[in-house]
Amino acid sequence: MEPIRKRIAALGAALTLLCAGCTAATKAPEAPPAVDETAWETPEELYAKALEEDVLIVYTVSTRVTATKEAFEKAYPGLCVEVRDLRSPDLVDAVEKNHNEGLSACDVVLCNDNSGEFKARLVDTGIVVPYLPADIAAHRKGVADGEASFVYEAELLFYNGDRYDACPIDNLWALTEERWAGRVYMPNPLRSFSTYAFCGATFAHGDELAAAYRDYAGEALAVPEGSSAAEVFWERAARNIVFTNSSDEVAEALGNGDADFGVMVSSKLRLRGVGYALEPVWRLNPFAGCRTSFAAMLAADAKNVSCAKLFLRFLLGEADGTGDGYRPFCTAGTWSVRDDVPDGTETPLERIDLIVPDQDELIARRAEMERFWTETIRANATGQT
Repeated sequence: MEPIRKRIAALGAALTLLCAGCTAATKAPEAPPAVDETAWETPEELYAKALEEDVLIVYTVSTRVTATKEAFEKAYPGLCVEVRDLRSPDLVDAVEKNHNEGLSACDVVLCNDNSGEFKARLVDTGIVVPYLPADIAAHRKGVADGEASFVYEAELLFYNGDRYDACPIDNLWALTEERWAGRVYMPNPLRSFSTYAFCGATFAHGDELAAAYRDYAGEALAVPEGSSAAEVFWERAARNIVFTNSSDEVAEALGNGDADFGVMVSSKLRLRGVGYALEPVWRLNPFAGCRTSFAAMLAADAKNVSCAKLFLRFLLGEADGTGDGYRPFCTAGTWSVRDDVPDGTETPLERIDLIVPDQDELIARRAEMERFWTETIRANATGQT
């Protein structure tokens, strides 16, 4: 199979997790070669070359990669990985800044590829590039969110499982009811790529929102001239929403009882294993969220190219899908991109009411979305209607 060629990327700078007890060669690296589309080195060949390189630097928006790092260092003695955990916008800014300043500050980039920001600033510009060996590409499922996607997630509505035995609503418009004021938590879409993707994608589904309103209210939705069904919904819903900085804060609010509902990334479902009462909403009129993806890319300015390629192979589960690097990401609330690795979630993506964002559309409407959400969140904060 022809290796797939495309690009994707992210942000960077912040928390650093240094590996302990590792040593690395300090040999000055040569300029990294372009990604070879025809010759794919074996893990053994990459390992031999990686031993001559320095510490591998990974920029990530997921702390789960720390488990992959630990397994990688155990599998390949003598190699050391440094993980830098960043929020998506910060990651994109950092990777772009490093490139513009001619710095080889990171080798591997892991970022949720949802809002279009990663694609527009890092992938389309060639600042990050995919590394997808043919033996792994042969096992990819047919879902196309970009060739470098290595796991699928969703930005999804959850409800408080301690308070309700079943979801207390069956229509998205019910979240606009006054009884839910201050009981719905959601990350600020201007700070969260995945939330922005969901909110932005709803603007392309105005007909479905209008039809759902008729089912809910028994009458047609009145849309002011120059507005849209999505704007009307979010302006009304925002009166009830508590905007947070991240999905972690949404999970905490559901877990401690402050929230009845929360919109957050589906991978937080794994927190049920430590006692959080998080219940996902799989079916909702007209939709319960949007499908999102996670990208794993090679930095074009990487100085530790062989180690980066070896790490990406390991992260993707190796040729047979049994590698330990993929397991930390195959958790509740995720879906595998491989046909030989089971999903981390029993409910298939196809049985969930999800919409799929159009990245190019999100990129094109970025300025409009920023204006709308800035005004909407300001009105929410000041109590305006």
